[in-house]
Amino acid sequence: MILITGASGNVGSEVLKQAATVGLKIRAAFQSPDKATKAPAGVETVIMDYAKPETIRPALQGIEKIFLVGPPVRDLPAMEANFIKEVRAAGPKHVVKLSALGGRESVFPGWHRDSEENIEASGLPYTFLRPNGFMQNVVNYNASTIRSRNAFYGCQGDGAVSVVDVRDIAAVAVIVLAATGHEGKSYALTGPEALTNTQIAEKISRVVGREISYVDLPPAEFRKAMLSAGVPAWSADALLDLYRFYREGKASQVTKDIERLTGRKPIAFDQFAQDYAFAFQAEAKAAS
Repeated sequence: MILITGASGNVGSEVLKQAATVGLKIRAAFQSPDKATKAPAGVETVIMDYAKPETIRPALQGIEKIFLVGPPVRDLPAMEANFIKEVRAAGPKHVVKLSALGGRESVFPGWHRDSEENIEASGLPYTFLRPNGFMQNVVNYNASTIRSRNAFYGCQGDGAVSVVDVRDIAAVAVIVLAATGHEGKSYALTGPEALTNTQIAEKISRVVGREISYVDLPPAEFRKAMLSAGVPAWSADALLDLYRFYREGKASQVTKDIERLTGRKPIAFDQFAQDYAFAFQAEAKAAS
């Protein structure tokens, strides 16, 4: 049986959906009973809190493989370390960790690297999936202003990022969870091209039939906007560091790992924009 943690999140929910579709035997871990009700029919669910070992132990019973998605908090390495401690106590299990590209070059991927090192030292079999920025983040964080103002904002400058579709990350995760031979390996998951935010705006414009602009702001101004929107200061600062990483062109690499593992090319942003066009439609059209 496979345990999928973070099963209601951006990546975890897609892994759960694809794993259920191909008939894998799954137990899905959620943070609350309300979120657990959204699991696909027939999927076993469990409520788990990384900070509460007593909730982790039952989730691990009878499990052979784990898709590990840590909570999006600044103490992510500690939270995942709590989990790994319980995994070790429960016996050897293959841990497939959702990590991030970038290593020590930026705060967010640096936290993931801390967790990777802990898993490496644990002696457990592991596979690290290291995706670049998600295409779906354009929907999650920018769709509202694209709909209302025909614009989205950031401080990425002209830095190009090889953004990847979450559906491709999930496809790789399911392949790794369903087979052997991936132990001790790390996969860098990117889209097929590196794009600036201006290029992303142009691609969305073509799909929705109106001009969408990317507005680049000074980092201090963008930080102020994030804080005004309710983003915690620690998160705003970590995001600013990530955008600095992007701005410096350090996230533009394009890899072949998705193609090698799935046998097809990764989803291009043009296809993503078409599939998610509904999220970018103008407010008036959405209301009608």
